[in-house]
Amino acid sequence: RIFIPTAMFEEFIASQDELALILGHEISHLILGHSSTMNSFESSYRTLEVLLLSLDPTSGLLSLAFMGFLASVRSAIGAGYSRDHERQADELGVKLCAMACYDTRAASEVMHKMHVENVESGGATSNMPTFFDSHPPSDERYRSLLDESKNENPNKYEENCATLKSLFFEAIKPEVRGSPEEVRAKLRTLKIQNEVN
Repeated sequence: RIFIPTAMFEEFIASQDELALILGHEISHLILGHSSTMNSFESSYRTLEVLLLSLDPTSGLLSLAFMGFLASVRSAIGAGYSRDHERQADELGVKLCAMACYDTRAASEVMHKMHVENVESGGATSNMPTFFDSHPPSDERYRSLLDESKNENPNKYEENCATLKSLFFEAIKPEVRGSPEEVRAKLRTLKIQNEVN
C-alpha cells in the first residue's frame, strides 16, 4: 500500500493531475525496487560496522568515537542513494502520469508548491543539497519535471488515453476514511465526485 498523508491533500494536491504525479512517483519507487536496494545497503553497511567495531583493540574506547563516525558515513551514503532514487522515481513517475493521460505540466505544480512551502518555512533556498539531504532540492525537482513534461505528456499516449486513465485511476482509487460527508468533501476537493456517487 501507498499512504499519502492528509496534509499532502490539504497543502499541496489540488487536482487529479497532481495526485496522479504523486502516486506515479510512489509507484515508481516500488517498480524500481528502491526499498530493496536501501535495505540491502543498510544490512551490508551495518554488518561492516559490526565487523570493524569487533576489531577494536581498546575494548570499546575507540569504538565509541568510531560509532559516531560510521553513523555519519552511513547517513551520508544513504542520503546520496536516496537523492538518486528520488530523481529516478520523478522521471518514471512523470512518464506513468503521462501514460495515464494526466496533464504532466499541470501536475508538476505540486512540486512548485512544495518548494514555496519549504522556502516560506525557512527551509533551504539553495539548489545544492547538503550532504545529508535525502531528497534533491524541490526547485530542482520542479524544473526537472517541467522539462520532462515536454516529452512525457498525454499527447504522446492519446491513442489509449481513456482506457489508461480509467485503469490508472481505478488502481489508485483512494481509500478515504471518515463520515460520508467528510469523504464527499475530500473527494470534491480532488474533483473526483464520481467516485462517491
